[in-house]
Amino acid sequence: MTTTTAHKRLDEIETHLTPKEWAIRLADEMRKYPDALAHMKALVKLPLHELPVQRPYYAFEKQAAERHPGDNPDDIRARHRLTDALWGEFHTLKLLIRQVDQTMQRKVETISLQVALQLSALHALILKDALAQTDNGKTPLAEWSHEYTALLKDFYAHRAAVELIQGEQFDGHLILFLDLESELMEAARTIESAVGTANDYLNRRAACAGAGMNGGAAEKNLAIGLESIKAGANGQRAAAIAKKWQHDASREAVESDEEQWEQCREEFGARD
Repeated sequence: MTTTTAHKRLDEIETHLTPKEWAIRLADEMRKYPDALAHMKALVKLPLHELPVQRPYYAFEKQAAERHPGDNPDDIRARHRLTDALWGEFHTLKLLIRQVDQTMQRKVETISLQVALQLSALHALILKDALAQTDNGKTPLAEWSHEYTALLKDFYAHRAAVELIQGEQFDGHLILFLDLESELMEAARTIESAVGTANDYLNRRAACAGAGMNGGAAEKNLAIGLESIKAGANGQRAAAIAKKWQHDASREAVESDEEQWEQCREEFGARD
């Protein structure tokens, strides 16, 4: 197969890709690079018409021309409407990818800081053997366990929301940059290590208190059920997060639609 023939075949395939398929291609392209900066450095070397965020325009325009090939005003308007609709769908999915990546980048930075602070607090509590009752009937470790459980639920709900978006909007394709994915995995390892430390300590306390009246029940009740939290992550909270991401992406697409579309028309030119 000659290079020219290969290009023609590729053009033919790309002409009939859906907005979702183009968005999946964009996500796959992004994940070829270690991070967003490396991706941007690669993009600046490409001519405008080869940019993965712009190439779909040509395909959508060709799709519209195939479906409405006439030259009368109604056909021309129909071509423009269809191209607008296809581009709008792709643009929204593109913004959704960015929305999820940016939100999760902020989330992993915040979570990492919170985990570090919580770990420091946990170590201090263990060193002080702080299980004595406070005036309000709660132990400092009980308060720590409550706060850390809330942090865990937030973290795993966001991870579940990413999986929901990937499954529902991108046919299961991964959409996070590789460095962010690694940071999330590292945050999860740190979180789980802290849970292990806390639960091991509580188990030892429970064993020591086993001969007492409560048999260590208080300590056992403070143990963090990590697997239960993970299992319950893909629930209403995750769905709400995913829904907000989609809503924000759709709203941004609508707000930027006119500006984006006029820019595309200037750059690529209307063929009719």
